[in-house]
Amino acid sequence: MTSQVLRALERKGLVVRSSHPTDSRARELGVTPEGEELARTAVTAVEAADGEFFGATGDRHAMLDLLRSLAE
Repeated sequence: MTSQVLRALERKGLVVRSSHPTDSRARELGVTPEGEELARTAVTAVEAADGEFFGATGDRHAMLDLLRSLAE
């Protein structure tokens, strides 16, 4: 599954894969400038959604504590 995702990201020009210099079975990954920009945009969107979702609780830390206790 991971290699399928990486191939898709490579096709979209978001990552580059190259041969590892010493291990013929391995590949090295790099992020393209387009991939970096998309990642920055995604982080901003996720942080905004996080703020909107947890902001509705009035107390983000209390909500996170509650979720942690539920997870335990």
